[in-house]
Amino acid sequence: MPSAPRWSAGSCDGLASTSSIGNKPRTINKIGPLDHGLTENDLGDSVKLGLHARYGGYALVTGAARGIGRAFATYLAADGFDLLLVDREADETTALAKALHAEHGIDARALVYDLADPGLATKAQEWAEAYEVGLLVNNAGISVLDPFFEISLETHLATLDLNCRATLMLTYIIGKKMARQGRGGIIIVSSASAMSGSPYFCHYAATKGYGLNLAAGLWSELQGTGVDVLAVCPGMTDTKPVQDQALDKDLPFYIPLTGPEPVALGALRALGKQPTLVPTFADRMSAGLLSKLLPRGWTLSIMKRSIEKMRG
Repeated sequence: MPSAPRWSAGSCDGLASTSSIGNKPRTINKIGPLDHGLTENDLGDSVKLGLHARYGGYALVTGAARGIGRAFATYLAADGFDLLLVDREADETTALAKALHAEHGIDARALVYDLADPGLATKAQEWAEAYEVGLLVNNAGISVLDPFFEISLETHLATLDLNCRATLMLTYIIGKKMARQGRGGIIIVSSASAMSGSPYFCHYAATKGYGLNLAAGLWSELQGTGVDVLAVCPGMTDTKPVQDQALDKDLPFYIPLTGPEPVALGALRALGKQPTLVPTFADRMSAGLLSKLLPRGWTLSIMKRSIEKMRG
């Protein structure tokens, strides 16, 4: 492993990533009971999970600068992981690496890179060879809320690259090394929309379905190998893309708004126990109502009316 300062910024050779910011993840939970026995007191960043003892090495988190990725990074630093923070936002990622090093004494490295870059496979191989990655969190993604044909083809292709192609390459290249070594953890951040599809999120929901099914298949295939896999499927989450599009305003009762912290902590606690997680009680109730109890046509009609109201 190359010698380096306890925090360091990687080369800036890229473009894209995700979500919201503050010095520490905000303990927002607007929707009541959490999964896996979590309470509001559990959402502090000093919680110990025991994952570093199980997997060892570095945790590589994509889309780490803000939102759900930042929450993952903060909890993993508190658990003792050294961190590889991948994001295209150089200043925010470097500041987070420095802050987590100062607070927890870990080696936190800012790898400033656009995961939609065509050279990702080479870059991922470099990371896999340079660092012992014990935990991979595929969090970076693009979401655009608009009618399908009003979104440019270029944006659709960029969404495919980041939400699917990058997830595949990182999971394959880093996960293959984990499988050889007989231990590791892989988390893929999917979406509740992956379970049923969604109007105005058509392509986004489709790409998130890829991550959901990839994780479910790998969870089964890798049983007994020491490599754990989980897809986490959050609903509407209080992150910058949601705030930028004002989607957190006037939400109907059956679309709860969750903070990033319950999503990240719920996923970390569920890893190794199940293939998929809808991270909060309210999201599970909403997903059950919309994707299981009602005919799919009804579900999509309800979602269409709700999103049209939110869009104004």
